[in-house]
Order: sequence, then structure tokens, then C-alpha cells
Amino acid sequence: MVKVQEVPEDIDEEYSDGPSDNESTSSVDSGSSGEPESLSERLAALRDIIPEETRDSITNNVSSLMNFGLKSARFLGNVFWVLTTSAMILIMPLALELEREHQIIQLENEQKALMSGQSSNPYGQLPGQLPGQLPGQLPGQVSPLGTSRHNDSGQ
Repeated sequence: MVKVQEVPEDIDEEYSDGPSDNESTSSVDSGSSGEPESLSERLAALRDIIPEETRDSITNNVSSLMNFGLKSARFLGNVFWVLTTSAMILIMPLALELEREHQIIQLENEQKALMSGQSSNPYGQLPGQLPGQLPGQLPGQVSPLGTSRHNDSGQ
């Protein structure tokens, strides 16, 4: 039979060299499960170590930092939205108009080249000129070299 005896607390602290009964049972309980503690369990255990005032201070600092981050993200998002829509409204029509102007200038240069007799053909032929035909020579006419297009075809 087990005899239960009540011991005053101050006597228990004076004669105790090791962990108290509460500490020994908690260490036995945590070690008896056989599973390693998770990070959240360890952080929850640290909660008791850190004083209440310090925990409140940390919570307030983290909360204010998160609020600042959210407000900054919203502000930067709004700035980005304003800049991109402004660019689309102001710069895109300008870019399209410059491209259109460039095409008109290019077309005018091609027309000037055709009017002045210069050919943009890399082979030096005028538009409508047959291969082997000299400039100003009519089709079927004999060239000064004695060949014509019809003579080459077997006639």
C-alpha cells in the first residue's frame, strides 16, 4: 500500500537537486510519445519562457510591419497601374503615328525613285523590262549584240 504524504513547497525547493515533479513528468510525457516535436510545438513551449510584455511587444512590431508591407504593396500596385495605363493612353498612339509616318516617308521615297528612273530592283532592270532586254529596246527588236528574246526561243 502506498502512503501519500503532503510536503510543503518551500521544503521541496530546499532539498531538491534535480528537476521538480512537474518538470520530470512533462519531460517524460514529451519523450514517451516517441515522435519528434514539431516546430510549432517547440514555439508553443517557448511561449512560456518569454515574458508576456515581450510577447506583446513582438506581436505589435510584427503586426505593424505587416500592415506597413500591405500598405506599401497597395501603393506600389496603384503607382504601377497609373504608369502603365498612362503609357498606353499617351505613348501607344504616338508610337503608332510615328510608324505610320515612317511608312508614308518610305512610300514617298519609292515613288521618287520610280519617277527619277532609278530602279529599286537589285538586278538593274526597270519595271516591265524583260530579262536580257536593254533599256529602251522594244520586245522582239534585235539588240546590238545580235540576240533578241525571240531569237533565243528558236525562231
